[in-house]
Amino acid sequence: MGSGLLTLIILVILSTCYTNGLTLNDLYPYGTQHGDTMRTGSSLPGVSIQPPINNFVRLSPAGLTVTGYRVRHVGFLAIQNDDDEIFLHLLQSSVDFSNTEVYGRTTADPGLINRAMDQINEAFPNTFCSTSPPTQLIIATWIDFQKAGTNPGSNFQLIVVTNGSITFGIALYVDVSITSAQTEISSIINSNFTTADPSFFPFGTTVMNAPSMMLNSNIPETYIFSLNDIPPPDTCSSVCYSCKARLV
Repeated sequence: MGSGLLTLIILVILSTCYTNGLTLNDLYPYGTQHGDTMRTGSSLPGVSIQPPINNFVRLSPAGLTVTGYRVRHVGFLAIQNDDDEIFLHLLQSSVDFSNTEVYGRTTADPGLINRAMDQINEAFPNTFCSTSPPTQLIIATWIDFQKAGTNPGSNFQLIVVTNGSITFGIALYVDVSITSAQTEISSIINSNFTTADPSFFPFGTTVMNAPSMMLNSNIPETYIFSLNDIPPPDTCSSVCYSCKARLV
């Protein structure tokens, strides 16, 4: 094999590996050119979802479905049913948000749905397949989060992947420039606030560790998690859903 061809093969292999973690180019496409609503320094308006999402964590036990969402500039995604809300805190903090850019949209783009399905099936085998694929994605993106003074800002993204009865989340952290923040799930159901669960993400409040952790994906800085109230049956094979192990 010629040295030129060998060099080309090595470059191709390296280009498909995440040797230094994620970059902004590795996020799911974001920006107004992709259909996002965008704000700087403030939250996005609420967005309704049709059809509603069933079997969602914390909402389903109360007999509620997901009917909308709102991307909050302070670092979390609010999943809503009227006044009832689930808060997915990716990096919530309370300092300076004047330069924080937030983007959000729902999409049924086949290429993005296949990408999300492949990532989830790798961490949770046989979750989605051709007979039960995702039907839509909610993509929320935070750019230059809390950028101010000597703080260069943080960049991260949340993708909610659902087919209406099976729902998973994909969290991607490009970089984190604050030492402490909330990474958890909390909720307000029937006017009752449910204590936040800091174990929802594996790094707790030590968010500086997020970009260096492999988490449960083979891609650095990527964490995949279930948002189902009751684990749905495996519709893709005879493998027991409850026996599926996360990648470590």
